[in-house]
Amino acid sequence: MSLAFGAAAALGTLQAQSFLTDRRSARRMREMAGVVPFRERVADAPRLRLRNPLRDRRERKQAAMVSSQLAPALELIIGHLRIGRNVGSAMSEVSDSLTEPLRSIFVGAVEESRLGTPLGDALNEASRTYKSRHLAVVASAIGLQARHGGSLVEILEAVRTTIDEEDRLERDIRTLTADNRLSARILLALPPIVLVVVSTLNPGYAEPLLGDPLGRRMSAIGLVLALVGWRWLRRLSTPEVTV
Repeated sequence: MSLAFGAAAALGTLQAQSFLTDRRSARRMREMAGVVPFRERVADAPRLRLRNPLRDRRERKQAAMVSSQLAPALELIIGHLRIGRNVGSAMSEVSDSLTEPLRSIFVGAVEESRLGTPLGDALNEASRTYKSRHLAVVASAIGLQARHGGSLVEILEAVRTTIDEEDRLERDIRTLTADNRLSARILLALPPIVLVVVSTLNPGYAEPLLGDPLGRRMSAIGLVLALVGWRWLRRLSTPEVTV
């Protein structure tokens, strides 16, 4: 009975696969012939992106590096614009004196603009890649000036001033919250340090936390609470700067 059931299931599976393959082939032929419109591919569907702390930290570090380099670079670009150069040639000249990652961003944007892509669009794409809000503002300013005209020197000067003020405000806030951040690190590091010291002085003191089932559950709960406390203290000690 089981053998017959398995054979019937296998035969049904093969028939279903053959039917689906024929349907997909027929649909593809009708799409190529223009009878029915092309369907969107699965690759174009939105994908769920899970949070990765290491990736988020790397992205924040890259965005901070771009923002710290952007204000001096804008000052050099404004100097080239004042003597009559266009923004593309100014960025090309300035990129030689910059460091990574802003140098690669400017060089790539200039190369794309030479191939026909608007410079503002190229910078906007780079701002999405590096998650840099300041670079997105610069891209929007260049794009608006290209479409509607106006003095690009005045626009970039206002953007540079805004970036400088925001960076100064963020440095001031980090200075004012330095004590809180240090206290948060000490509070988070104190329990494991005390446990290690006590276990060294009194061997076997922490054995119930690992050997007993109740101790293991308490240890897991303690780790979860420590993680929640770390996130909470970190959020309190690093306020977000919005201008």
